Amino acid sequence: MVERGPGGTIRHIDAGDGLGASLRTLPGAGDVRAVVLALDGAATGGAADVEALLAVPQPVIAAITGACAGLAFELALACDVRMAADDATVTADPAALAAAARLTRLVGEARAKDLVLTGRAVGAADALRLGVVTRVVPAAALAGAAHAAAELIASRAPLAARAVKQALGRARDLAPAEALALEHEHFERLITSRDHREALAAFFARRPPVFTGS
Repeated sequence: MVERGPGGTIRHIDAGDGLGASLRTLPGAGDVRAVVLALDGAATGGAADVEALLAVPQPVIAAITGACAGLAFELALACDVRMAADDATVTADPAALAAAARLTRLVGEARAKDLVLTGRAVGAADALRLGVVTRVVPAAALAGAAHAAAELIASRAPLAARAVKQALGRARDLAPAEALALEHEHFERLITSRDHREALAAFFARRPPVFTGS
């Protein structure tokens, strides 16, 4: 489902059949500012879907309900923001080594080993405490909360949002000097953009900016 709001277009995707095909359309969808991926524990597909999700340039919010395990958990870890219903659970799959690596980056080696080796289900509150998810909301409010977060992201300058996603995603794998060089590269590119000029003009005119992604 596609929703066009005042801040920009938001794509809502269910993790079911055809997920990979839907995700692979996003790199070329310049009008899409943010993505909400609904994960209810019933995800079907495989590693190709995870790779397609990792290649999405727009910020992606996971909306987690039910028992999030297997592929659904791998997809959740590949998202930029993970929001969970208060009655959701997450379970790490000991066989999913790529997911284990991403989980380690999120929660640290000791906690990742505990979750992966035991394969125990973790409730939403504990998942938040451990750092597996970033926000927990009442189940009835999850869809609205995820959409509100997507709207906020969509209202930002899209080029900057994509640059932030890339820089933060790579920061832990880079030496400090390399991370700073990447930030400087993004800064030099963004400061010459039309959206940067629009942000300055809107600030001095005391009006909301209208970003075009250029």
